[in-house]
Amino acid sequence: MNQAATSKSKKAQNYQVTNSLTQQSENLSPKRMSVTLSSDAAKWLEVLAESQGITQTEALRKAIATEAYIQGEIAEGSKILVQKADKEIREVVFR
Repeated sequence: MNQAATSKSKKAQNYQVTNSLTQQSENLSPKRMSVTLSSDAAKWLEVLAESQGITQTEALRKAIATEAYIQGEIAEGSKILVQKADKEIREVVFR
């Protein structure tokens, strides 16, 4: 197997593991963690939670699940597109 195929295979495995963990997350025992956020990140977390009527912990869980999904899709070769209000479609590039 060449290096590109091996890399794609590893990405596919990571995607499968990520999807499995995301789907099973509600069944797992919670793990208490402490995180340090910049003041900007903390404010965004607060805004995200308040705007959705959820706790900051739930907002963080949703953000992690969203990131896992996006990274899995990118690993599979998908593109992430956004359609603006004026119907213009743009590709979102994650670095």
